[in-house]
Amino acid sequence: MELLSQSRPKPNLDQIRMIKASLRQALELSEGDTITVTELACLEEDCAPLETVIGLLRDGHPQIQHKIHKPTNSLDTNDLIEVCKAWGFDSRNIVFIPFDKEI
Repeated sequence: MELLSQSRPKPNLDQIRMIKASLRQALELSEGDTITVTELACLEEDCAPLETVIGLLRDGHPQIQHKIHKPTNSLDTNDLIEVCKAWGFDSRNIVFIPFDKEI
């Protein structure tokens, strides 16, 4: 299958770690809470070729996730604010660790 054999840049692992750390700190999550950051090929019509899915797993709560239609390496603080809003957090008072600068 040609789609699977196409070479594309891999997400920057340091960027992924910083996204997770920034969300964990901003939302005051415990070490038992799990944040996932996954970059996937988007096959939906009118979708960017790559999307990032960010998920949150917490004891006693349903799993939640949000898709951002851009590659992981292109995410910025505004994208994390969008994620927090989609997850139902009040984003007005959230302060993020900077992560969207050159690493």
